[in-house]
Amino acid sequence: MGLVDTAIQQYTPVSHTIIEAHPEVYDRMLRTGWGEKENVKIVFGRWQDVLSQLESYDGIFFDTYGEYYEDMREFHQHLPRLLKPGGIYSFFNGLCGGNPFFHVVYCQLVALELENLGYSTQLIPLPVKECLGEETWEGVKHKYWQFTYYLPVCQPIDDSD
Repeated sequence: MGLVDTAIQQYTPVSHTIIEAHPEVYDRMLRTGWGEKENVKIVFGRWQDVLSQLESYDGIFFDTYGEYYEDMREFHQHLPRLLKPGGIYSFFNGLCGGNPFFHVVYCQLVALELENLGYSTQLIPLPVKECLGEETWEGVKHKYWQFTYYLPVCQPIDDSD
């Protein structure tokens, strides 16, 4: 929990909005001081339920873990309002994370769908298996990243020239 948010905070953004729907995670965030950070705004609830509370942002990272593809597809419909011109959008690309073939198929599908909405998508290959030692997987039954992870970096087509 909080890996992306911790990484974002290393760059000391002026403002960092986190939408958190899971009560246990939200409580942990508050216990560990996230609610006291001056540049952090935590919105508790499902993104679908808090859209009216959201502004537009320079960068958006959508943690799709636990979401269905249709949820992400619905979220993409809101990108024109949520993402500022020149902004960058990315998401946790766990699409078919256990199958290298279908993972690439989903990467291409989401890139095409985003292109139809006016966004370019660059998929940056990250060789996760080479970065993790075998000790990482000790006691883990399902080694879910044993192939290349493709990090999506998306931006409005008008901005990507």
